[in-house]
Parts: sequence; structure tokens; C-alpha cells
Amino acid sequence: MTVATMVTGALGYTGRSIVKELARRGREVIGYNRDYSEIAVDHVKHVQGELYDIPRIVETIRKHGIDHIIHTAAMSHPDLSIDLPITTVTANIGGTVYLLEAAKMAGVKKFVNFSSETVYGHIEGKITEGSPLSPTTPYGVTKVATELFGKVYNELYGMNVVSLRIAEVYGPGNKMPQIHRDIIKTVLKGETFRMATGADHRFQFIHVDDVVNAAILASEAGKVAGYVFNISGGGYWTLRETANMIRNFVPNAHIEIGEGFWHLDRQGRWDISAAERELGYKPAVSLENGTQHYIEWLQKNEY
Repeated sequence: MTVATMVTGALGYTGRSIVKELARRGREVIGYNRDYSEIAVDHVKHVQGELYDIPRIVETIRKHGIDHIIHTAAMSHPDLSIDLPITTVTANIGGTVYLLEAAKMAGVKKFVNFSSETVYGHIEGKITEGSPLSPTTPYGVTKVATELFGKVYNELYGMNVVSLRIAEVYGPGNKMPQIHRDIIKTVLKGETFRMATGADHRFQFIHVDDVVNAAILASEAGKVAGYVFNISGGGYWTLRETANMIRNFVPNAHIEIGEGFWHLDRQGRWDISAAERELGYKPAVSLENGTQHYIEWLQKNEY
């Protein structure tokens, strides 16, 4: 039987990109989503189902010979979780535990769980995987919980669950609010982007292509030292520096951002050496090159 990778949330931002890259590499892929829609590329099949439907997931795993799961499906915006905490908990914690249980029942050991930068909350100085966790939103709390469930399933049931703490993702295909996207889309329309404060806020951006690479590397890795890994683009930029970079590529871009910090978590620089050592991950897309490409993509696809 042909082995395959199941990607949950395969129609979402990072999920769709992972599916396409796996298919490009000739890997058989099963996209599992609550809503039905197809990514029309070779090597990809689609299954409609809910994360809480354990019999459906077990049947899907067995029918398609799935040996890896990459779990991206989630309520995935910290700000939205403040308004919808119960929905976020149900989708993120409940959905992940149901999926882990289905994987255990069907004999799938390799499971890549998408976590988030939000697990750290406000934290200064160098950030390693062993840094204190102090999430400031319901979303962040749910991501801590999914990591710990992965650890418990490893220890109790012999699974191989790896959680990736993903930094601020940008790049083609995103439909949700994201600062890089919002600035570029505004100035490409010839409008002025304005924020009262935030110019000093620092971001650890990561291009979606680097996220895809990290997820695939984690899915293919054997036993590793550790169950969580920081995944970022390797840099550390203020919003002021980011705005200046965008101005270099968009002539006459009008961007007005006041001094100070934004409402998001303020964090120090991430250490991603563990991901390099254990997974072989190195960011390949610089913020400058990624920004230029993203601007060109938006010009062709949304304007």
C-alpha cells in the first residue's frame, strides 16, 4: 500500500502550501477539512470531516495508508480568541486531542503539531524552547495545551509528536489580518497606512515557504531530542524597519506608524538552533527577498 501524509486544515493558509509542496515532491497527500473543496494537483485526495469524528479519521488513515499527520487545523488568530474563547478551546484543544487519539488507534506515530509564538507571551532576552511560557490570550493557552498533550502521548503511548512554535508568518495566500500583508495591501491601493503606535515593536517574521519546509522536515525526522521547536525566519525586525523595507519596493508608499509598541506580545530574539540541530531546519527566505516577492505576488493576484 502507498504511504501518505494527512494534512489537517489543508485548505488554510499554511496547510494549502504544505499540501502543494508535498505533492510537488511526489508524496501522496490526503487533505482533511471540515469544508469540502479541492486543490487540483496530482497526488492529492480530499476528505471532508470533523476533527472530533474519530471513526472518520481512523477510516481515512487506514483507507489511504497514512503514516504521517501534519496538523495545521485550528482557530488560528489570537485576537479572535479573545472574543471566542470557548470556540477556540473546543477547536484547538479538543480537536487536537481527538486527532491524537485517532492517530494512536490507527497506529500512526509521526504527528507534527502546529503551535505558536503566542505560548511565550511577553518575554525579554534570548528565547529558547526552555523559556517560561506565559500566554496572554486564550489562543496561546490552547497552544500550550496541545504541546503538552503531544508530550504525554509520546511518553504514555509511544508516539512521535513534534510541536513547532511558529513565528509571525507572511507571504502569498494569506487571507487573515497580518501586519506585513495589511501594510502592503494598503499602500498598493495608493492609500496611507496609519497606526497610532507600534513602530518599535519587534517581529520575528517567517515566510510561508520556510514554514512549509520546517513542517515537512519535522514529519520526516526520526526520534529527536525534544518535543517542541522554535521556527522563525532567523531575524528580528522592528515595525519601523519593516515599513522602510516596504517603501524600498513600493515607490511613494505612505506609511505612518507612531512610536512605541503594539498590543501584541513583546518578545526577545528566538534561538532556533535546536530546530537546525534536530530537524535540519534553516530559514531560506530573507525578509527582503520575501517582501519583494510578496509585493509582486499581491500585484498579480489581488489588484
